[in-house]
Amino acid sequence: MQEIQQLLKVLQNVSSKTIVDASLIKNKGLEGLLLLGVTQGEFKNDKEAACKLYGSDQSDVRYKMLKHRVKKKLYNKLLTIEINSNLTALQKEMECVRLLNIAKVLFRQLEFPLSISIANKVISISQEYEFNEYLLQAYEIELAAYTNQGSLKSFNETREKYAKCLSLVNLEKEAIDLHQLAKAHLRSTVKVRKTLLKELPRIIARLEGILSEAYSFEIFLSYYRTSILYYELIGEFLQIINITKDAANKVQEGKINPFRFDLRFNTFNLIYAHLRTKSYSTGLMYASDFYSLFDPTTKNWFAYMENYFLLALHAKQYELASVLLHRVRSNSSYNIINNDAKERWQLYTAYLYFVEPSFPVLEGFNYQKFITSITEYSKDKQGFNVAILILQFLYYLKKGDTEGLLYRIESLKKYILTHLKDTFSLRSKLFLKLLMLTVTEDYDEESCRIKGAKHYQKLIETPTPGDAYAEIEIVPYEHLWELILESMPK
Repeated sequence: MQEIQQLLKVLQNVSSKTIVDASLIKNKGLEGLLLLGVTQGEFKNDKEAACKLYGSDQSDVRYKMLKHRVKKKLYNKLLTIEINSNLTALQKEMECVRLLNIAKVLFRQLEFPLSISIANKVISISQEYEFNEYLLQAYEIELAAYTNQGSLKSFNETREKYAKCLSLVNLEKEAIDLHQLAKAHLRSTVKVRKTLLKELPRIIARLEGILSEAYSFEIFLSYYRTSILYYELIGEFLQIINITKDAANKVQEGKINPFRFDLRFNTFNLIYAHLRTKSYSTGLMYASDFYSLFDPTTKNWFAYMENYFLLALHAKQYELASVLLHRVRSNSSYNIINNDAKERWQLYTAYLYFVEPSFPVLEGFNYQKFITSITEYSKDKQGFNVAILILQFLYYLKKGDTEGLLYRIESLKKYILTHLKDTFSLRSKLFLKLLMLTVTEDYDEESCRIKGAKHYQKLIETPTPGDAYAEIEIVPYEHLWELILESMPK
């Protein structure tokens, strides 16, 4: 069932037509009923589908054969699908693949002039979109055809083009390999990401070297993405602002292929970098200006909205944050995002509730239930553990539950000793110490200000670490501390 669901999802994402073409479900047969049941959410698993269609379970041979036929048709549909006009580069890439297959069939049937004619179409598309690997394959077909025709002049001209293209493709493959090496390590554990930091400068230096040898879209893209990975990890977000702005300018100047460059990815990183450099007003301006780039029915929109929402929170524009949260929670496509993303939005909602619980969007939010049910994230993945611990502490602080807070203090002390030993955890460590001070000073605002001044000043002076280590500050610690002090008795 999962495979069918995934195939339907891909078809929905790339097709210019409805999620399932009428040709697949036009009849009232079992194949059509299975597809309709999956697309309409009637069948969530094999057990439900087999029971409805055959009155048996998923081990029924008839049901297994039905699934096999449906999957075969869906895979075939991927080969002939009419791709959405918004995905121009993918359209052209699939066109090249189709034409190359036709040219190879014609060549095998000794129709050399026809195979050359089709290969020329591939060459034209590939040059416009910088599909150099397909360009190389088209040259290979032409060379083989000219060889069999004995067309020496055409053979020599194409051979020269082929040699240049081969050299370029080899450099592209090296650049892509280096980027993939970096990205694969980044997707692993925190420990592996730390190890990667030592290797990234060498990888980037080599990518710069390749870029100086030959300039192509694939080589630039590998250098661009790997550089962003590196500067995110070490916390040099000003560099990312410069990289993304430079890339956008190069697209406008025609130095980067506009058909293939992903402006949404570039914009996402530009806005995130403004969040991390605390350039909130500029970041909010960009977030508003580029909002229309993102389709609200996609996961990318929800990811974009996370940065937009956090910018508003960090800028203390809480009214705007509530408006953005309403857009997210009222979006009919909310269920397409994964559980981790949903948990993050719940966490964001809880923080906004702590800041200002009177916003209309928070009316149905059960703050107490969320706090008591929330579980910590994996200890191997730093990111939201501290945010959860802080939120739980704030809940008991607002209640004035001294007994609950004393228990939390012991938990915080253990967490600091176990997980916040490194220098990059200093901001989180300092803030947790400030939290503990509220209880030891018996919720006295003046006493907390005086005794916490040293930690607070150090907190202000300590920059946020890079993404290799960072715990997310949903509301900046400095803002949270002020909110906590303001809520205490004078």
